[in-house]
Amino acid sequence: MALFCYPFFIFGKKSIIMHAVMIILLILAILLVIFTLQNAFGVTITVFFWKIDDAPLVLVLLCCLLLGYLLAAFYFYPRLLKLKKDYKKAVKSGKKLEEQLEAEKSLSEQTGPDGIELEVDDEKNEKGFFRE
Repeated sequence: MALFCYPFFIFGKKSIIMHAVMIILLILAILLVIFTLQNAFGVTITVFFWKIDDAPLVLVLLCCLLLGYLLAAFYFYPRLLKLKKDYKKAVKSGKKLEEQLEAEKSLSEQTGPDGIELEVDDEKNEKGFFRE
């Protein structure tokens, strides 16, 4: 049990997560090499008027994957910027509302529910309606 917990005490949790990410990336790199070796034969690609002979299948597949990722990123990037802008506006208006709430709380502590001040001067020994 002590050997299992040992890295947490020395390196911390962030370091353990970083090691896990590195191991996952290493496994993905090994899988990519295996995929490359299995799909190394040449294919002919015809695009409109162009013809490419003996292009490696793995490069064609990886280029298509990269192109699809770039198209999706360009499509969603304006939406992402709009969401960030809306989030900043919401945070700013939230802070403004919190300030207004604090101001109303401090005002309500000074006055009663009808807006009448509730301060009592005990220093003056005046006889009033309730003080006899």
